[in-house]
Amino acid sequence: MKTFEELQNIWEQQTESDTKPTATEIIKKAEANTKKIKRSHFWTKVILSLTSLILIAYYIWVGAYKQTLFSFGLCIMITMLIARIALEWSSAKKLENLKTDVNLIEYSKLAHQFYDWRKKIHYIFTPIIYITYIVGFTLLLPVFKDNFSRGFYLYILISGYAFLLIFGFFMIRIIKKEIKLLNFLKDIS
Repeated sequence: MKTFEELQNIWEQQTESDTKPTATEIIKKAEANTKKIKRSHFWTKVILSLTSLILIAYYIWVGAYKQTLFSFGLCIMITMLIARIALEWSSAKKLENLKTDVNLIEYSKLAHQFYDWRKKIHYIFTPIIYITYIVGFTLLLPVFKDNFSRGFYLYILISGYAFLLIFGFFMIRIIKKEIKLLNFLKDIS
């Protein structure tokens, strides 16, 4: 066992880490984080667009326009997905305006605006869209109950809500990750 003096000597021999990141390193890290956010926007748009197309095809295929409740529920789901896609397109445009080659004051202003915009999307719009999407799915259930066997209806009911719950947790994780990246962009400005 080391004595107190030996531990104190070891402590005093440690050199302080005076290496602060250079402006170039900060810019490179900001650009890397921006690329991650852009990639996230891209995949969100792709996934939501595919889901929208599948729902629209399903709407046409089953003739949902003939059934009021079913049509209303499916239209709500499609509309919410399209609204979320529009928000992602808008965010991608705002992210393009976040240039790293401007002066620090301008970059700081743009970074704060983008950060505030994404927080609104994640903490206001996304929960509203997600809850409304679940309402749309719930409106489909009575039609499923009337048109499918009890076993298949239970399968749709359980797997549908299980998927929405798991997807919700997955979405929360992705949002936390993006907020962390956005905090970095905001903090360096």
